[in-house]
Parts: sequence; structure tokens; C-alpha cells
Amino acid sequence: MQTATSMDDWRPGFAKRADNFHEVCDRAQAWRWEPGVSVPRILYAVIVGTPELTIPQRMTLLVYAQHLNQDRLEQNQACVWPSSKLVARYLGCGVQTARAHRRALESKGYMVRDYTRANRPAGEEAYDLAPLAARLEEMEDADGSIRAVHAAERAAQYEAVVGLHNISAREAKIRHLEQSQKNVSSSVRGTDAPAARIQSLGRRATPAENGKTYGTSTNRPRTGHDSAICSPGGASGFGGDHSAPSVRAEMARQELTAAFQVSPRLAALVGPAVVADPLSASAADVARVTAAVQDLLPEPERNNDQTFEWALKRHGLRAISMLAIAIEDTDVRSPCKYFGKMASFEPLGAPDLRLNFARILRAKGEIPPPAAVPSPATVMEAPGADDPCWRSIDEQLRRIVKTGPYGSWFGRIGFHGLQGGILTISTPSGIAADRIKRDFHREILLAAEAAGHEVERVSIIVRKLT
Repeated sequence: MQTATSMDDWRPGFAKRADNFHEVCDRAQAWRWEPGVSVPRILYAVIVGTPELTIPQRMTLLVYAQHLNQDRLEQNQACVWPSSKLVARYLGCGVQTARAHRRALESKGYMVRDYTRANRPAGEEAYDLAPLAARLEEMEDADGSIRAVHAAERAAQYEAVVGLHNISAREAKIRHLEQSQKNVSSSVRGTDAPAARIQSLGRRATPAENGKTYGTSTNRPRTGHDSAICSPGGASGFGGDHSAPSVRAEMARQELTAAFQVSPRLAALVGPAVVADPLSASAADVARVTAAVQDLLPEPERNNDQTFEWALKRHGLRAISMLAIAIEDTDVRSPCKYFGKMASFEPLGAPDLRLNFARILRAKGEIPPPAAVPSPATVMEAPGADDPCWRSIDEQLRRIVKTGPYGSWFGRIGFHGLQGGILTISTPSGIAADRIKRDFHREILLAAEAAGHEVERVSIIVRKLT
């Protein structure tokens, strides 16, 4: 090349030089090939180590760099000869646009065009990429800086998830569905689709003008606070009167126990102490599971680790149970899609996973035969069912609630008194307690009003078996 490098060689011409022209030329002339410098290494550095370039400029530089020859490179020659028309065809743009991108690359010190001593472009288009090769280490350092920033952000996200939510069986705010989680269908064959029992949780009740929110028979009442799956208020009562341990917390504990039983890989991550007491999992235990998600689930391009973090925010430790089913259930065709579907459930709408674990354990032969299972305990009769106060309310309730739902959820209701505007009732089933709490709160209030009783809150408890 006959690049003009001094004012003595400068002659009138129409070519305009960048302000850093002489600096770039000096860098090009000082460059020498070193062992280990190859064309693929330069191309990779262009892709990941040029954040200051726009995408069209980066693509233009790649087109020029892919014309480099390794043999000539080892002879300290980094010249290429693609025409502007060829570059434009590669880029799918006009020739003038390709030339504008090339001039921008010259001004940013990545290449130098061969000009004659008359400051005019040479007859044959030639471009010296020695400045690009000289900046190889600089581009690789930029790549390392980008990766370091990304790693720091990811670490901060893990810390935020662990610190903010404490990864425990407590209240978790409901997040809106991420775009990647919308319209995802379950991938389980047959009858184990987890959404079979809950069908109306996607609809939310409209708040009333007086500040109280009562849902219809198919809507969950809203109080301004969303309880997590393991929240102590998950199944205890409308008014926060907790007369029995949290049914949902116990369900989460049983699910986690089964999860560690069916998945030795998860059990090894958390250790024997957590396996013995699942709800005692610490932030470090959950962080180890989060770090291993990419290896446990296939298709890492789906950002499975981010989906797991999102599931932790929505469901707490139950996310580990969902992960165990996704990776251990042989009936799940797509573990990633199945786990995403489970994570997208509303916290109070996620199904009971104990049924799934029972089927998995039964398939593995780890459940004793039916003869070895102890007979179920007898259920205590519903107390207070003959109380005149409750009978008057129950009579109105039968008129409001359809026969089918009434028989399913109110057949074994117990009455424990009406004091201070608080109606206390009980049911032997945690599932029935959840369903009545979610779908029939307004109906109970209307029935009490029709019966002539002033009821402001309804508290429902789960009766213990005897």
C-alpha cells in the first residue's frame, strides 16, 4: 500500500481524512503478527468486543474481516480487496450506505483505505485491516468487561431474590405474567394436567366503591394483599383468625418432602438437614438449586434460570417441587414448557402437587401396597350444624348457591358461633376451605343478611380428624 503518512506526500485531492488518520496509520505500520492470532479469533473479537459500533457498522467490519487470509496474516499483511458493491450485496443495502459504514469504521480506527500519494483512492479498492488486528487485545478486554458486568448483575439478582423474599413459606406478591410464560400449554399426557381442578383463577373481582371487594361465585375476593402458596393466611380464614395451622404450609412441606424423595439430584444440592425439614431451606440452599437449573433442565436457550427465579418470587419454595416434577416425571414430554406452565399459575391457584408426586413414586415402586396403608381416621361430626342461628343462615345459603356446589363444599360445614360480627365456621377439608374462601364469601354474607344476622367477616377453619 502507498498510504500517505506525512505532509510531504500530501497532494490536493477529494479524499477526506479522519482526524486520527495519522495515529491509525502509525498503529497499522507498527503491527506485527503474533502466534495465536488467527482469523476466527479476530472475527469473534469483532462480534463481542466492539460495543461502540452500531450493528450495521459491526456487520460491515465482519464482511471486511472475513476476507482476511491466514497465510498473509502471518506475513504481517492484513490487506483485503472486496469492492464496495460486493460489501453492499453482503449487507443487503446500497453502495452509498456501505461506503458510509466503511468511512465510519475508518474514523473509529478499525481500518485504512489505500490512497495514492495524490490523496485519491487507489484504482483497485484495497483496505488495510492492520489497525483492527492491532486492537485485538483491546476488543477481548472489552468482551471481558461486558461479561464481568453481566455476572455482577446476575449475582445481584440472585441476592435480591434470596434477600427480599427470604425463600420461605410466607407472603409473596403476585407478579404479572412474563411474555415468555403466556399462552403456554401443558405438556403432560393423559390426566395429569395440573390445571384440571382450578379454572376460574384468571379472573379478578372488581373492587366496590365502598372499599370492600367481594367476588362472584366464580371469582376470588380481593383484599389488596395477595397471599403466597405457603402463607399462614392461605387457608385459615377471611378475617385472619387462625385457629389451625396453615393448611398450605403443610401442603408445601409434604410436597417438598416428596420432591427430595423422587429427585436425588435436588436432595444432594440442599443437603440432609433440608431434606429432613424442607421449610428450613436457607438462601444458600436455594441459590445452589438456582445455579443448577441450567444443568437440570434441557434447552438452556429458554432462560430456565430466570424462569426459576420468577417462580421463586411467585410461589416460594414450591418452585423446587415444580422443578422436581418437571425433571423426574417420565410423562412430561417437555420439562421446560411444563415448568413454565406451573410457574405461571397464580400463587393461590397452583394445583396440589402431592397427587403428581404420588403417581411418580407409585411408578417407581416406592409406595407401599394399599394393604399396608393404614385405614383413614374417622371424621368428627360437624359441630353446631343444628344451631338455630346456623340453620337460618344455611336455609338462605341453599337458595343462593346452586345444588351441585352446595353439596360439594357445604355438606359438612360446622358452626362455631357468631360474635362481634364474625361468623366462624369449619370444614374437615383444606381444599373445601380454600374453595369456600375464594368463591363463596359473598354468598355467605348475603345469606346471613337475608337471615337477619349482622356479619362483617367470615372465618373458616379446618377441623382436625379424630
